[in-house]
Amino acid sequence: MIGHDLGNLSEPVFLRNLIIIPIRENGNSGNGLNVSTIDDIIRSKKGNISELDAPTVDEVIFNNEGDEPVLMLDGEEITGAMQNRIIAVSDLVEAKSAQSVPVVCVEEKRWDEIGGFRTGYCSYPRIRAILAQSRYKKIDKQQVIWQEIDRKLTVTKTASKTSSMHDIYENLQDEVDRYLEGFENLNHHTIGIIGAAGSKILGCDLFQSPEIYRKFEKKLIRSYALDAIEYQRARGARPEAHGFFKAVTDGLDRKKSRNRIVHKRIKGKGFLGQALVYNNNMLHLSAFPYSASSLYSGNQISDAFKNPR
Repeated sequence: MIGHDLGNLSEPVFLRNLIIIPIRENGNSGNGLNVSTIDDIIRSKKGNISELDAPTVDEVIFNNEGDEPVLMLDGEEITGAMQNRIIAVSDLVEAKSAQSVPVVCVEEKRWDEIGGFRTGYCSYPRIRAILAQSRYKKIDKQQVIWQEIDRKLTVTKTASKTSSMHDIYENLQDEVDRYLEGFENLNHHTIGIIGAAGSKILGCDLFQSPEIYRKFEKKLIRSYALDAIEYQRARGARPEAHGFFKAVTDGLDRKKSRNRIVHKRIKGKGFLGQALVYNNNMLHLSAFPYSASSLYSGNQISDAFKNPR
């Protein structure tokens, strides 16, 4: 799939003020790869995530005892243990294997064991944009993410004793659920989505096949909805999704590699992101407008980003 077209955009789907632009496959996008998710593996008890023997904020151990590789996305949340974390970069844990996984804390004010890890939500695009930017620019992504969570708590008027991203989702669950009222799923040829609110593109997620996309569909749409909440008063023309998608797909390095798993950075005019490549097939790609993430600099957040309305 690295050497072929990565899909075509379909007609948008409107979920309140959230615009979802489906990306449809061109022919057969997959190569027969079956994957499990973090949710699958923990729910089925075919593996677990644990702290290191000497716990550290930025690393956990993923033990996959299942028969399929586990795909984890940048920004996916795991809750519990010493503190809630998110996956720092999309990755694949092979079947019957264990590996360390880089993570970032999304619960600043807790460092206290409360039981094993459980699955959570997927970070909203603003946080994932910080993860993407950190691969190109030396920033203190941990500090910046904590600041972004504090900003989100403030603008959404929600409370959390531990400054937890998870609490934002929990407190706004009814509001987010309204975005998915009546929604079942996108066309079965869908391999990804672009999310937008008003004329603003929030981000893009693209997968190798419709089967893999469907495993993450509602989790991702919920994450885009959490950002769209802040743009309910926004007005403007439709987002320039075609130009954005073309720039993203043109920016993907399609050189083949001898390595089984490759993490690629993507950067182009107006966006940045990452791609996970497995056996020279693009497994997952995420990209976010650079105009949003570039507003982060060191430990400061631009005043312009504090009030999206």
